[in-house]
Amino acid sequence: MNYRFSIKEPLSLRLYSPVQPTGFRFRELNEKNATLSGVNKDYNHLLFVLDGEAVVSCNEFTNRKLHAGEFVLIPIAADVVCRAITPCQTLLFSFEKFFHLSDREYVHEVCNIASGVTYDFTPTQVRPPLDKFLSHLLLYFKQGMNKPLLHDIKHVELSVILRSFYIKKEIAALFYPIAGRAIDFRVEVMRNYRKVAHVDDLAALFGMEKRTFGRQFKDEFGMSPYQWMLTQKAKHVHFSLTESRQSLDSIRKEHGFKFPGHFTRFCREQFNMTPTKLVRSLRPTGKQKTS
Repeated sequence: MNYRFSIKEPLSLRLYSPVQPTGFRFRELNEKNATLSGVNKDYNHLLFVLDGEAVVSCNEFTNRKLHAGEFVLIPIAADVVCRAITPCQTLLFSFEKFFHLSDREYVHEVCNIASGVTYDFTPTQVRPPLDKFLSHLLLYFKQGMNKPLLHDIKHVELSVILRSFYIKKEIAALFYPIAGRAIDFRVEVMRNYRKVAHVDDLAALFGMEKRTFGRQFKDEFGMSPYQWMLTQKAKHVHFSLTESRQSLDSIRKEHGFKFPGHFTRFCREQFNMTPTKLVRSLRPTGKQKTS
């Protein structure tokens, strides 16, 4: 069943946006192709579409439709764009860690399930009582109740609702990109990997010797730091080639490739195509500058 949430009155961003980087934010996309703002790459986000329809691209997942009563996770450091298909209302919940430390056993079970998930950015359906939670939260904000404590309380309530009314397999599929046993380590890796060029630099940020860092990294992410960072770079390159209207040369430089030949070799290894052919396959009706 598709649950819809009708918001009759315009929302004031001044009233309904917390000052702190985490918490709940309501956003109206009042016209077609309006773009969602406020997606801070240093935090995770749950994006709810309350009314109307939107299209979301997140890293390698492009042009996914979100209907009223659906939500997705946008992980730390992700490239993302959300555009309205029709005028719509959205709720963006920004957080660092979703579940409390007291949920350690539950999180461990979810991580075990997540290891067998084939992740494809499929939206999760809003169903009772989550629909009532969202409606009540909006009502509180419209009455001027927008203190940091309210956001903290509602964070806890939201986690209890998801734990209680969604099975572990659904939670594992939703939180797959950030599911891990060493949450603090994982969060800091995801927050910082785009700020460095090499694995040595990332290990240095943690104050760890490269070999020790590599062992802990592989225990958490299931692959070497180099392999993982290469995979992440491929996702971000894919997003840029899909969404950006910059020239290929600008995209190449943005992602740290000094020479065109290096960029071409990377695309062939990761996508089995040259950058130009990849752009044509991703945007068959568009025109792309090559210089």
